[in-house]
Amino acid sequence: MTLRSRLIGIIFLVGNAALVAQQTANVTINATKVLNPLTRESVGVYTQVGDENLLTPATVNLLRIGGFTSIAYPAGWESAANAYHWATNSLTPHPGNADAPQKPYLVPGNDVGHLVLALDKTGITPIIQVNYGSNLHGDGGGDPMEAAAWVAFANGDPANTQPIGKDWKTVGFWAGLRAATPLPTDDGYNFLRVHHPDPLHIQLWQVGDDIAENGYYGGDHKGTLDLHAPYPAAPKDNDKRRKLKELSPAFYGERVAEFAVAMKAVDPKIQIGAGLTMPTGDTWAPDWNQEVLKSACKDIDFVSFHWNPGNALPPDWKTLDETSVLHAPQEDFPKIIAEMLYQDHRYCPTGRIPRVVLSQFSPISWATVNNQVVPALFAADAYATFAEAGIANSSWYQLRENGITNKDGKPNPAYFGTQMFHIMAFRPGDAILATTGASANLSVHAAHRQDGPYTLMLINKDPQVKLQVKVAMTGANLATGNGIRFVYGPNQVTKGTGPERSDLKIDGNTLVLDVPAYSIVDVIMPAKP
Repeated sequence: MTLRSRLIGIIFLVGNAALVAQQTANVTINATKVLNPLTRESVGVYTQVGDENLLTPATVNLLRIGGFTSIAYPAGWESAANAYHWATNSLTPHPGNADAPQKPYLVPGNDVGHLVLALDKTGITPIIQVNYGSNLHGDGGGDPMEAAAWVAFANGDPANTQPIGKDWKTVGFWAGLRAATPLPTDDGYNFLRVHHPDPLHIQLWQVGDDIAENGYYGGDHKGTLDLHAPYPAAPKDNDKRRKLKELSPAFYGERVAEFAVAMKAVDPKIQIGAGLTMPTGDTWAPDWNQEVLKSACKDIDFVSFHWNPGNALPPDWKTLDETSVLHAPQEDFPKIIAEMLYQDHRYCPTGRIPRVVLSQFSPISWATVNNQVVPALFAADAYATFAEAGIANSSWYQLRENGITNKDGKPNPAYFGTQMFHIMAFRPGDAILATTGASANLSVHAAHRQDGPYTLMLINKDPQVKLQVKVAMTGANLATGNGIRFVYGPNQVTKGTGPERSDLKIDGNTLVLDVPAYSIVDVIMPAKP
C-alpha cells in the first residue's frame, strides 16, 4: 500500500469516527398526558435490622437527600421479617439454619420506637413486612393478631377500646404507648413510648417476605423461617419439608387472607400485600403465584416480588453484561408486568387487579461490574419507569455493601442515579408525563413538579457515542430565562462526586441538549405562569 493510500485510509477512519462519535435524536414532552403521580412510597431501599448505623441521623439524612422516601422494615438476611417480633424487639431462631441459627442479626437500637423517632418529619415512611413465619412463643407460624397490634401501634387512636385478640390487648393500649413518654421505671415497653400522639399513617403492609423459600420446593429453597410446619431435628434433613401442605402457596394465601381481616379490623384504610415470585421465568416455583392469588386475591391490595435483571458474559460468566441490564427497564419489565396482569385476570376475582410492589430490585449482584456508572444509569431509568407504570413501591437491594452505599456509608453510583430521578420528581403528587423519542440507547422521562417547573431526564446507554437531543414541549409553554442542567456520568464517577449543576438558557418551547456517553442529564425548565 502506498503512503498516499494509507493516508487516505487514516483520513477516512478519523472522519468516520467523528461521524459516529455523536448522534442526534428528537424528543417530545406531552404536558397534557399524565401517566401517573408520584407517591410517598415510590422510591424505597431494602435495609438490614442488623445494620448498626441504620437509623443514625447520618444515614437518614443521606436517604432523604438522595430522594429515598421509604424503607423496607424489618428486613435482612435470612428473611428477617419472618423472625422479628416488633412488640418485644426480638427474633425467633431459625432451626433449619445449620450454620447460624440466630441469623438474621438484630441491633437493639433498630426497634420500632427508634424507627419512629428517626423517620419522623423526614418524609420517609416504612413499608412494613409483618411476621408470617413465627409466633411470639416460637412454637408455630405467625400470628395475625401480632400484626394487627402493630397496625394499632402505628395508626391507632389511643382512645380506641376495641379488643384485638388473645394476649394482644386493645387498639388503644398500643396506640397509647406510641403517644406516651417513657416511664421512670421501664416496664419493658419504654422503647415503644415515643411521645407521638398522631397516627403514623403507614399504608403498605406485606405479609411475610420471600415465603416461597420456606422449603416447600425443596432443601435448596429453605432460607425463609416458616414454623407452620416443624423442622427436622437435623438441618441436613430439611428436604423432608418438601411439599408439606402447611408450607404450600395455597396455605400461605389462606393465611394472608386471615392477616388481612385482622389488620383491617384495626385500620380499614391500610393496604395488605402478598409475596409472590417473579411472574416470568420462575421454573422452581411454577405454581406459587397462581395458588396464592386463588386463595388471597380477594383480600389483598398489592402483590410483591423481586427483580434482579442482567446476564453474565462468557467465557467465565463472572462479568456483568451491561447491555442486558441497561435495556431491561424497556425490554424486560413490560413483559413482567404483562404476565403479572395475565395472572391477575386468570386467578383473581373479576375486576380485582392488585397493585405491584418490587420488594427488592437491582442488577444481579454476583457479577463484576466493569463500568461503575452502569448501576446509576439503571437506577435512574428503573425508578422513572416504575413511576410511569404506577408501581406502588420499589426498594433497591440494598442499603450497604454493593447497594446504594459502600460498607462505610459513602454513596455508590446507584445512589446518585436515584438522586437524578429525585431531581426530576420528588414530591408526592408530582405528575409523571408521557414522552416520545426514546430508542434502544436513549431513555426519556419527564415530569411536571408541583413547585412549578417541567423536568426532563435523558439517559444515554451507549458507552461511546454522545447524543445531541432536540427537545420539544407540547401542551404547555416554557418561560424564557435560566433553566438548570444536571449531569451524572463517568466523569463524576471518576471524581467521586455527585451530579454536576450548570445554568441553561431556555428560549421558547424547544431546546437542544448534549448528553455524554453513558450519562444521565436532567433539565429543570421554568414554566410560564
